Amino acid sequence: MELLLKIPLEDYEIKEYPDTGTILIVRKGMKGEPDYSIEGEGMVIEFKDGQIYTIDVYDPELAKRFREEMVLVL
Repeated sequence: MELLLKIPLEDYEIKEYPDTGTILIVRKGMKGEPDYSIEGEGMVIEFKDGQIYTIDVYDPELAKRFREEMVLVL
């Protein structure tokens, strides 16, 4: 299964962690606990109020592909 996720990245802060090779993408201005989350291979997407709240790309290989292509494929 492949899902192409398109979100306007200007609405998000992208935090890269070179020591672990991971990426955390957080929606600007949102606070509090997420309503629910889904887990894919190497990543977790959290939702709040019907919007993507955070994207945690914890697999270094997936994070590398994201940096190269700016696309997440589940």
